[in-house]
Amino acid sequence: MISYLITDKKYYGNTEQSIAATLFQISKKHKIDYACLRDKNAENYENLAKTFIATCNELHIKPILHTFWHKTAILGAYGVHLPTKDFENIPLAKKENVFVVASAHSLEEVNKALFFGADFITISPIFFTPDKNKPLGLEKLKEITDKIPNKCIALGGILESSQIHMCEKAGAIGYASIRYFLK
Repeated sequence: MISYLITDKKYYGNTEQSIAATLFQISKKHKIDYACLRDKNAENYENLAKTFIATCNELHIKPILHTFWHKTAILGAYGVHLPTKDFENIPLAKKENVFVVASAHSLEEVNKALFFGADFITISPIFFTPDKNKPLGLEKLKEITDKIPNKCIALGGILESSQIHMCEKAGAIGYASIRYFLK
C-alpha cells in the first residue's frame, strides 16, 4: 500500500523547524512514500516548501506541494496535489513533468481528473472527518476502485491500521492521512 502523509498546520505547525522536526519524528515510526505540504495560506510558503522538500529528500520521501503547481518544478518537488476546483491545471502541471495527485469525492470527479491526466486520485472522505462532508464509506470506495483500478488512494478519517486494511480490501492502492502518522 502506498502511504501518503498530508500536513496540516494545526498538527504539523507552519514553521520550517516544526515541519522538518515532525517529519523526522514521524519517519522513525512510519514508512512514508509521499508527503504533501498543505498550507495554502502560509505567508512563508516558499521557504516552508524548500525546507519540506529538502527534508523529504533526505528521508527518501517524494515531496508533493498542494495547489501551487507552477512552483512545484521550480522548487524541485516531485509533484503537486490539486483540489477538484483546479483540475484544469492538471495538463499545465503535466507539461512541467510534475507528478499529479488530484482530489475527488465521486466517480465523476475521478473520471474528470483522469481525463485531464492525473497520476493518482485521492477519494475522500472515506471515514468521518471533522469539518468534512458525510463519509463516502468503504462500499463507495470499492465501487470506484472496481471501475478505476490502480489509481485510487483512500483519504479521510484514517486513524487506525485496521482502516488501512479495510481500504486495501476495498481496492485502494494506498491511503492518505493527516492524523494517522502522528500516532
